[in-house]
Amino acid sequence: MQGIATGINALAMTERRKYARNDMGNRRRLPHEIVAQTKGRRTLDIPFPLLYNLRMARKARVKSESGMYHIVLKGNDKLLFAEDDDYRHFLLLLSKICERDLLECYAYCLFSETAHLAVKEGLRPIGESIKSLVSAYAVRCNEKYARAGKLFYDRYISEPIETDEELTDAVRFIHALPKAHGEDATYIYSSYGNYVNKKGLRSDSLMLLFDDSVVRFREEMEIAPEHAFASGEKKVTLSDAQVVALVRRMTGSMTAKEAERITLPILGELSYNLCREGASIRQLSRVLQVSKSAVERALKIHAENSANSEE
Repeated sequence: MQGIATGINALAMTERRKYARNDMGNRRRLPHEIVAQTKGRRTLDIPFPLLYNLRMARKARVKSESGMYHIVLKGNDKLLFAEDDDYRHFLLLLSKICERDLLECYAYCLFSETAHLAVKEGLRPIGESIKSLVSAYAVRCNEKYARAGKLFYDRYISEPIETDEELTDAVRFIHALPKAHGEDATYIYSSYGNYVNKKGLRSDSLMLLFDDSVVRFREEMEIAPEHAFASGEKKVTLSDAQVVALVRRMTGSMTAKEAERITLPILGELSYNLCREGASIRQLSRVLQVSKSAVERALKIHAENSANSEE
């Protein structure tokens, strides 16, 4: 794999120099494919645009036609809720935003590192309401604990909910989370108790799906969710040494010459399998010494090839 690192890094450096020497108004057109020359040896065929200032666009959020979403907020390597007062303050802010934006909250469940919500957007787009919630809470926590930096992970997870059946399933999923964390139905930072006791943040329109009956609500919540919703739990992570060991195992039959001229489709398949094992794109870039954009492009090509093969 050393040939991969040497070839790509040398290629990027060589072509950046060429690119910089050209006048901005009279820039030479770059070839679609470039073969790197390092120490008189051909090492890698790879399109240069993949290596120069290329960033993969974020995947657009799927918009819900009904306006309903399952939202997952995650901490950025920090506890979202360290004390009971933190949980209570977050719920207070959520209640205020529901009132201000006419945001309807069907269910919630809070844990130290994650928060799950089932909501329907109101006067404002859901993104604006969630941004107001996390911003206000983050400011308060940073002041309280005298810390700086992001409290929440870069992007919250949003999953569209389109039907009453999907909404019921999402509420089941959220109210079943305490059991998965070793708690029971009386977990105080879940909205389940609000419906049973008829107080606190809850949705009257949701109860209409159960004929406004607490007994039927309880029965429905005992049913296992049919859909697989995002849990927000941290994925299994691998050390660099573990990734190196996996690379060696996955490429055991690859010769040194083949490694020197690895193609994007092969790199994509290798990266896909490593990501499935728990490696991140940044980690692959670091371990393989390949630009992050090249790994992303290789993964995109792998996904396109897989989709074409299924058609």
